[in-house]
Amino acid sequence: MGNKTNTPGLDPRDLWLAGLGVVSLTRKQATKVYGTLVEEGTQFRKDASKRIESLTTQARNGLGEIKAKVNPLLARVDDAYGTVRQEVETRLAPVVNIFSRDKGAGKPKPKAAARKRPAAKPAAKPPVKKATARAATKKAA
Repeated sequence: MGNKTNTPGLDPRDLWLAGLGVVSLTRKQATKVYGTLVEEGTQFRKDASKRIESLTTQARNGLGEIKAKVNPLLARVDDAYGTVRQEVETRLAPVVNIFSRDKGAGKPKPKAAARKRPAAKPAAKPPVKKATARAATKKAA
């Protein structure tokens, strides 16, 4: 005895056709949505490029302003460094001249008598007696 369902209004063929209809509608809607998504992505890309370009322009302008403020300061620092360096070199010049003049004269030459002699070898230790020789001397006593 077969298991037949006697449900009124549910024909297996109609169910099959309804499933095909769902697939067809989903495919059509997916195609429309895909096209819409591509258009939105293209528009977003254009807007993002414009924003990036605007930010880049602002950053370059800001960099120009910062350079304009910093360059005079760098020039002042460079001048101050040059002045301090020149002052230090001027004050140290006599000392440097003394050391460069007396470069070889400051070291005393070693005398022949002051040479170091090689250290003497340590005295040899007496040989160690073997244990058997000790035992023999104890027995003899």
